[in-house]
Amino acid sequence: MQGKPKLVVLDDNEIFAALLVAALEGECDIRVGRNGREGVQLCLAECPDLLITDIGMPELDGIQMLHEFQKYSRLSAIPVFVVTATHFTRCHRSEIESYSQVRGVFCKTEEIENIVLEIRKELELAR
Repeated sequence: MQGKPKLVVLDDNEIFAALLVAALEGECDIRVGRNGREGVQLCLAECPDLLITDIGMPELDGIQMLHEFQKYSRLSAIPVFVVTATHFTRCHRSEIESYSQVRGVFCKTEEIENIVLEIRKELELAR
């Protein structure tokens, strides 16, 4: 990886997306989208080192987007962190984790610093 790592953040909650951007700006080249459809387009255009996505988004939700990623070899290789306000059932969580590129699932109620720490660890592994 040369230069700053590329990061795509997908969340229809502008406040949470802004928190992530504020915590990581300067360290990463960050693009932000509001739904899964934008996520597919951004990831095809940017080929990010990491994608952070919400699950409950309009147009194309996070799970549908991950399914769509399987159609493109370069998208299915992008590491993904899922960050959502939804409390998962065991079945729902296992469905998300069944996608090989999912590296972590976080609840938005967790401390933002803990989520950012895991993002930094993943980006360091990609170097």
